[in-house]
Amino acid sequence: MFERLHYIDVSIILAYLFFTFLIGVYFSRRASKNMDEFFVSGRCLPWWIVGTSMVATTFAADTPLAVSGLVAKGGIWKNWIWWNWGVGGIFAVFLFARLWNRAGITTDAELVELRYDGMAAACLRIYRAVWFGLFQNVLIIAWVMKAMSKIIVTIMGWDQTTIILGLNAEVFAVLVLFLITVVYTTMSGLWGVVATDVVQFIIAMTGSIYLAVASVIKLGGMAEIQRKLAEGHFDVDSVLRIIPKVTPLNHTTPFTEFLALVLIVWVVMYNVDGGGYIAQRLFAAKNERHSMFAYLWFNTAMICLRPWPWIIVGLCGMAYFGKIDDVETYYPLMMKETLPVGMFGVMIAAFFAAFMSTIDTQLNWGASIIVNDCYKRFFRKTSGDKEYVLIARIVIVCLAFLGAFFSFAVKDISQVWIIVFSVTAGIGSVYILRWYWWRVNAWSEISAFSLALAGTFVFKGIPFSNRLSFLKDTIWGKGLSGFYPEQPLFQFPYSIAVSMVVIIPAWIAITFITRPVSQNHLIAFYKKVYPGGPGWKSIAQKVPGYEDQGIKPVTFLHILLGIIVVNCILIGTGKVILGAEVSGIILLLVAIYSGTALFFFLKKQEKRLR
Repeated sequence: MFERLHYIDVSIILAYLFFTFLIGVYFSRRASKNMDEFFVSGRCLPWWIVGTSMVATTFAADTPLAVSGLVAKGGIWKNWIWWNWGVGGIFAVFLFARLWNRAGITTDAELVELRYDGMAAACLRIYRAVWFGLFQNVLIIAWVMKAMSKIIVTIMGWDQTTIILGLNAEVFAVLVLFLITVVYTTMSGLWGVVATDVVQFIIAMTGSIYLAVASVIKLGGMAEIQRKLAEGHFDVDSVLRIIPKVTPLNHTTPFTEFLALVLIVWVVMYNVDGGGYIAQRLFAAKNERHSMFAYLWFNTAMICLRPWPWIIVGLCGMAYFGKIDDVETYYPLMMKETLPVGMFGVMIAAFFAAFMSTIDTQLNWGASIIVNDCYKRFFRKTSGDKEYVLIARIVIVCLAFLGAFFSFAVKDISQVWIIVFSVTAGIGSVYILRWYWWRVNAWSEISAFSLALAGTFVFKGIPFSNRLSFLKDTIWGKGLSGFYPEQPLFQFPYSIAVSMVVIIPAWIAITFITRPVSQNHLIAFYKKVYPGGPGWKSIAQKVPGYEDQGIKPVTFLHILLGIIVVNCILIGTGKVILGAEVSGIILLLVAIYSGTALFFFLKKQEKRLR
């Protein structure tokens, strides 16, 4: 059963698992003090811990497989489906990171009543708590557990006949990892999450870089890899292309393939302003300066540092194994073929750590929303911190149970993910403008959420069989099938693009016909967050002595320089690796000059604000 694992590999894996448990014990007393310690680490974390934690959390166990699989499916350029965050993420760095930290809240759902007022704001807050904290959170946990089961099977070579304590071996392994994660997350709160995140990032990057170098050496260098790709009947030019080719539009292609990929991300970024667990990390930063630099480090590390080792391993797998059915197995197959004793254990530990990092974040963040925005806000407003921390620990266990349960029940949740994307289409525009336009109110978000949900069905982003399969054979279901045909009128992601065309003008119109937030409430929000910009001018005039610290012309220069830095490092590194050294070095030099300029601009701004 464990024939591939040497006792040294097993020792490394067990040492890491024991270490995570010790972290939970070490931070348990500190996390028990109050809600701030349990959910936002006392708001005292430096930027490098906050940013590294965010990078580690977005590195799920299946991320290397997905990235290397994208290369095999069409080429390196396919990764722009998430690389385009190198633009959107930089906007978020300079427009939202400071604002989240200034808000001084515990969850992004809490912002609703800080920004809006009245019953509509209260209803919106509890809706967000239930939808994001419970339903969507459980869905993510279930999906990550399912993906980890597949990874373990591929790496270890287990099948349905491998049984441990009456369970399939991969199920047993995932449940053990899951149980350890639940234990240390329950004990240590966000302190344990960020501590294990930093260790996980170091292990994962060390292992992935080693695997990439060892794989290239095994195949004889990049030139030999390209030759073997050609022998394997791969389209080498397409596979090695970093910048996608923009093809002419025609009647069968309303957008180029590249634009379709970018569209998926831009229209579904419901946390475009950095909400969710990203905002939770920003709340934990010691001040707004650290929150901004944390977000900048997160974007740089996520886009520039992580992907190239995975891409190289994917290319090596294609050259070594040729064309296979499941292209996402190239990565674990190269692990089994290349890694020596010891390093194989390190890589297994890295995969386990990636899985645990995603799960612990979802559990802690989900509990923070449910406790802070449901239990504390609507049921026990005046209870002490000890009670809230106790309830948080109970909620973590409950979320873990639900996630584990649904991981066994679900077979294929790709259509469910499309629903999640669809019901958030167009909402990002509200999230952006609520910070920079005083007129946005709770009804703006409520209408956007409601219309996006309706658009999921009206524009038929999901086929009928996946929407209402349990009603399909009933009289009602047969009647609806004529209205909702099997094939959608608009395929994803174009369905949500069409939906957005309706949603954005509609929520803006509803904003103007509904009551604005009271001036006293807006003034209080402005004094706390001082978002600034022309959208707040009429409110700022009522707050004497408050200087506009919002969007200024120099802010857009910072954004431009940040985008240049991240994308030049990304593309320049790839060029150097793939043999185009001259163009790659030029891009890296541009990144260095732009980064230096950005550093001095930010230092100058910091001195002026002091």
